[in-house]
Amino acid sequence: MSETKENFLTSFLNEKLIPFSMKVSQNKYVQSIGQGSMGLMAIIMIGAVFNLLNTIPIEPYQNFLTSTGIGDGLGAIYNASMNFMSLFMVFSVARAAAKSFGHGELANENAFLALMGYLILIPLTANEAGDSLVNMNYMGSRGTFLAFIVAIITTKINIAVVERNITIKMPSGVPENVTKNFTAIIPGALCAIVFCIIRVLFTLTPYGNVVDAVYAVLQTPLSNITGSLPGFIILIICAQLLWFVGVHGSYTVLAVLFPIWFTYVGDNMAAAAAGQTIPHMWNISMYDFACNGGCGCTLGLVIVMALFAKSKRYKSFSKLVLPVGLFNINEPVVFAMPLMYNFMFIIPFLLVPILSLLLAYLFIQLGLMPIPTGIIGFSSMPILIYGILQGSWKIGVYQIIATLMSAAIWYPFFKAADNIAYKEEQEAAASESKEA
Repeated sequence: MSETKENFLTSFLNEKLIPFSMKVSQNKYVQSIGQGSMGLMAIIMIGAVFNLLNTIPIEPYQNFLTSTGIGDGLGAIYNASMNFMSLFMVFSVARAAAKSFGHGELANENAFLALMGYLILIPLTANEAGDSLVNMNYMGSRGTFLAFIVAIITTKINIAVVERNITIKMPSGVPENVTKNFTAIIPGALCAIVFCIIRVLFTLTPYGNVVDAVYAVLQTPLSNITGSLPGFIILIICAQLLWFVGVHGSYTVLAVLFPIWFTYVGDNMAAAAAGQTIPHMWNISMYDFACNGGCGCTLGLVIVMALFAKSKRYKSFSKLVLPVGLFNINEPVVFAMPLMYNFMFIIPFLLVPILSLLLAYLFIQLGLMPIPTGIIGFSSMPILIYGILQGSWKIGVYQIIATLMSAAIWYPFFKAADNIAYKEEQEAAASESKEA
């Protein structure tokens, strides 16, 4: 790559892409949603594992689950974790938002107020006996985007009231824990009034309620924007360019994508449990396929390094990076090899993730592997194991093939660097022998 092109690319990254990515990653609203979403990781993984145990397609095993009632128990665990996703989300995001906006002391009460606000917005129906019923779809992934909005609105109201000291004042001798409880009454009442008004207003719209309105107007269109091959490729290129200049590209891109992916989890897992086609293909797994071994699909690179390095530098380095690379950790490769700002490697660093994604898309279209379920939390699992957890051993086989492809592409670029390092070592050794 010529010096002019290098300078242009470096200038573009430093002056345009990096400042934009920093603004996104440091935005308090993005941080609140991202941190709140990550707080649900344990619940999602528990639901995913028990759903996997409940849907293993072996007839004697399924008969055993049915006859013993264990299947119902496993299903209850799945339902408790996934079918209440919006409730968990509004609580977690509101708690994280209070901390992000500098009021960690309000985190717990803010979370409960947001949960109350979300429940106010949930429409109720009645059966023939007059019992009130709740549509469980409004508790699950359908209401995830509304959960984000409610959490943020609650946080802003709560903080605004407290900062203006519009609270119930208690005598000086009252214990602090009692005072805190009374502090939440006024902002809580104001939140209740605001969400009550919102509920009433949306009953006058064609959607009938705010959950369906947000789902139709925001959640579905945003999913469509990121839910395409071109959109995914653009996001991957942005992430790789940020990595190349030393910025954690995944943190920036995933801050945008995680809220959308969380809305997919419930639908995808429900479809998997029912033996149906996964409805949302462009989920976290498709991003993970572009990161086999870490950003740049460097598992192929470290395997090549371990097998074919001639220089002592890379032989020693491979012993450090291969074990962690198997678990998709490649910061040592990016920052210590380095791949960062190393224009010798920029072509495979950008190209291999895109080709890996295209290969996954091709395999799915040809029916060689199913659409992955996109369960969040398994990204550090080794290839093959990851594929099995995401729905099929065929996905694991794809990962092996993609890793071999990445190794073949990385090989000539690595050998060029290795030959340079080997030559430098030989020259250094010759120089030392002359001095001796």
